[in-house]
Amino acid sequence: MGDAAGGLRSETQDVTMTDLGEKGHSPGDPPDAPGSWVKKVVGGHLGGILNPNDILDDEFVSEQMTLEFPDGEDGEPVITIGSEVLAAMNGLLKNSLIVKVPGRNMTISALSRKLREMWKPRGAMSVVDLPRKFFMIRFEAEEEYMAALTGGPWRAFDRYLMVQAWSPEFDPLRDDIVTTP
Repeated sequence: MGDAAGGLRSETQDVTMTDLGEKGHSPGDPPDAPGSWVKKVVGGHLGGILNPNDILDDEFVSEQMTLEFPDGEDGEPVITIGSEVLAAMNGLLKNSLIVKVPGRNMTISALSRKLREMWKPRGAMSVVDLPRKFFMIRFEAEEEYMAALTGGPWRAFDRYLMVQAWSPEFDPLRDDIVTTP
């Protein structure tokens, strides 16, 4: 490793990536145990929430999908997804809410922190940023999902949260939440 000032090398301070790897962990891993940081945080499967890759086999999905170009290869593609794949994907989102904080631009981390503070989930809870200031909140435990859905009205950041159950028909680019349970 060179010195920017004059290209000097210090033999006692040079460390290569293979040197670190030979000591039991890769340079990007924390020193306490092997494995990626992401795997440690989510436990390999989104923190207790089912991961689509664990549920749906690539071969199964490939068999259930078709890609067509009715106007030729330069035209718009038409992708058809089989009902079994759609049902499985919808099942993964059954304990999900759509949340909006009206009149506020929220970061995902600020909202996630506030919701965890308010709802105190014991199981996993994930927050996904959607277009137009919507967020999808996904719960591992159905009872925690139901408590968040029906326990309101919820107030955060000096605003009432708009909350509704997720549905496959919800389109954040077009839809709004007009009432909450």
